[in-house]
Amino acid sequence: MYKRRARLAFASSAPGLAERASHIALARAGDWVEACSCPAGAVPSACDLLVTLDPAALKACPPLPRGCRHAHWPLSASSPEADIASRVDGLVGGMRLLARLDGSEAPGGPAPRLK
Repeated sequence: MYKRRARLAFASSAPGLAERASHIALARAGDWVEACSCPAGAVPSACDLLVTLDPAALKACPPLPRGCRHAHWPLSASSPEADIASRVDGLVGGMRLLARLDGSEAPGGPAPRLK
């Protein structure tokens, strides 16, 4: 079903937050997604989903290129990394469910199994 990894871009007015979000996404779901960070108001040309992480990034969200969708993930001030991890898990959980329905695997190959 999925021929390639989904391309996620995280935008924030705090560049460190967007960078951490991309690292969390890759660590938790690298077999399903490619992730990068970008400044608020920017969108990479090859992007399937732009995720804004704060009100300033949401306000600065530019018109999206064809095929790119937008999601805003408001984060708690006390544990933004936990919020990001939970949302990435939910996003990829849906992808895994759809792939299971048609008997396919992650586009990056099967996930490594722990022994």
